[in-house]
Amino acid sequence: MNTLQTVDRALRLLALAQQEPVVTLARAADELGVGTSVAHRLLATLEAHGFMRRSLDGPGYRLGPAMTGARPAHADTDFTHLVQDDLLELQAATGETVEFAVLEGQAVRYIYGIASQHHMRIEARAGTILPAHTAACGRALLATLTTDQLRRIYPNEPLPHAAKTTTPTRTALEAELENVRQRGYARNIEETQPGIAALAQTLPTPQGYPPIAITISGPQARLCFTRDDPGTPSEAALTQALRQATQKMQAKLTSKLQY
Repeated sequence: MNTLQTVDRALRLLALAQQEPVVTLARAADELGVGTSVAHRLLATLEAHGFMRRSLDGPGYRLGPAMTGARPAHADTDFTHLVQDDLLELQAATGETVEFAVLEGQAVRYIYGIASQHHMRIEARAGTILPAHTAACGRALLATLTTDQLRRIYPNEPLPHAAKTTTPTRTALEAELENVRQRGYARNIEETQPGIAALAQTLPTPQGYPPIAITISGPQARLCFTRDDPGTPSEAALTQALRQATQKMQAKLTSKLQY
């Protein structure tokens, strides 16, 4: 198989994954008109470079995190199905809106959420994109990166959308991300929108899977977070619930990958 033929086949597999939620080994081989061993080598190579990832729904592959911007709505439905019950339990336990999100360059995209039942609440924001350096879920995800990775995303010292944030510069963001790593979770008090506060924690995922952040958000008037003291009773209770839910989701994710 020459280089041009290999590239052609790899691109055809990526195009197929954009059209179909899950591409099985048999489907890939049939699409390319090759044996399953050839199809498997191509899929494994694409997975190794982040262009494809294994599906959580069973044997098969989906578009991976390297395909940010080309990922259709169905790209992460398996994650939604996986964490849905745990998010429902987390929402019931906290009474606040719970969501999960993925990082897309300098932005964070909300994939799925369950809104609080309170009259005064934050609506679930599936599909919404926010600056990663201001949102709690964005900070949680950015904190998983190395300094070099972070600076490739933010090559300049001034950061965009910085009017009301505590991280208007890359230096300030790097300091905040170190706080996130030490605390084990990220926080945001009225930095993405007036009157809204949020906490977020990353859900560890295997190599080849997009990192996920689980977030809890609600009206600051009810949560009563303080900028200088992350140990308020409200924040401590929500943090404990968030950690317990994330541990359950991680165990379920690990179990699902054992096929």
